[in-house]
Amino acid sequence: MERIHGTRYRLGIEKIYILVILIPISLFSTSLEKTGVVHLDCSPLRGTYGEGHITLVDSLSRKVVLVDVDKKQVVLTLEDFLYPVWALFHANKIYVTDLFTGEFLEFDLLGRKRRSIYLGNDPSVFVYSKGKFYISLFSNGTLIALDERNFRIVERYRIGIPSSYFYIRDDEIIYMCYWRKRNDPAVIRIKGRQMKKIYLDLERPLRYIEGATGEYFLDYKNGKLVKLVRGEVVWNVNLPDLSYSLSFFGKDLAVSSLVEPVVSVVDRNGKVKKLKVPHPVLDLKEMGDHLVAISNSENEVYLLSDRGVIFREKTGKYPLKIFKFGKKEFAILCSDSQELLFYRIK
Repeated sequence: MERIHGTRYRLGIEKIYILVILIPISLFSTSLEKTGVVHLDCSPLRGTYGEGHITLVDSLSRKVVLVDVDKKQVVLTLEDFLYPVWALFHANKIYVTDLFTGEFLEFDLLGRKRRSIYLGNDPSVFVYSKGKFYISLFSNGTLIALDERNFRIVERYRIGIPSSYFYIRDDEIIYMCYWRKRNDPAVIRIKGRQMKKIYLDLERPLRYIEGATGEYFLDYKNGKLVKLVRGEVVWNVNLPDLSYSLSFFGKDLAVSSLVEPVVSVVDRNGKVKKLKVPHPVLDLKEMGDHLVAISNSENEVYLLSDRGVIFREKTGKYPLKIFKFGKKEFAILCSDSQELLFYRIK
């Protein structure tokens, strides 16, 4: 059990409870309409969206659930894992990493295991890009690339800093050195066989996003947001601590905090405008001209314009993640109430 809880903490998947104070808001004409509910029969803590499907993982009940977004129903449940960590739907197949068996597995839509490969070293988060699966081997800080066609490892990057956070940008990998030590780089850029170390004043580098005028790196612990242009720092701003979610908001960026009831809107020059929200926000997504945000402490969803919150309502218990699949349509995973709620902006 110590290994389970220790690994869950380091992967950043433990629940977070926050005491907050209610702030009254005004309501405007634009609102949210609930369009469906999917009952899951498990309590997922993680999930991904791709190709019209949401794939959810409940590590403790050892289940992976596949939801068809158009049908708004569960179309497949996979079981018999030891500790599934991450899953993804791609090309009518489901791919899963099992932390305890050390395997990466492929299943068809009938639930049959088609292929598997032993990786060891706690395989965790992975992404798909251009015929390859990029998989984090968490325990030894290695990132590998697995060829989709022959299911063999074709690239291996021994970084030595454990992390579940990395991003694929064209032919480059942006690896966030989340569990870095004092003298370690904050970010490593991987291109071909070359790894370039980037030293930034970030304690727990978590998020990365590329904009029209530069690249942005967000620190979770101290809330620092750094902008780079052609590899050089042009500005940094200090936002509230525990800055967890990062999204575009028009030409600006929006950043949420797990401890302060604000969404920080930052323009390309580093100017910050703070939008008050009733409670701290765990996840947020840009939806057309609006932002959608969720508070896991108070079981609420908020719709924001550039003026602030214009609509709010209760969700299921413990909303964890927003899945966006259109300019006005999205779903919210509510782990404790074991449901997936579908909404649209009206």
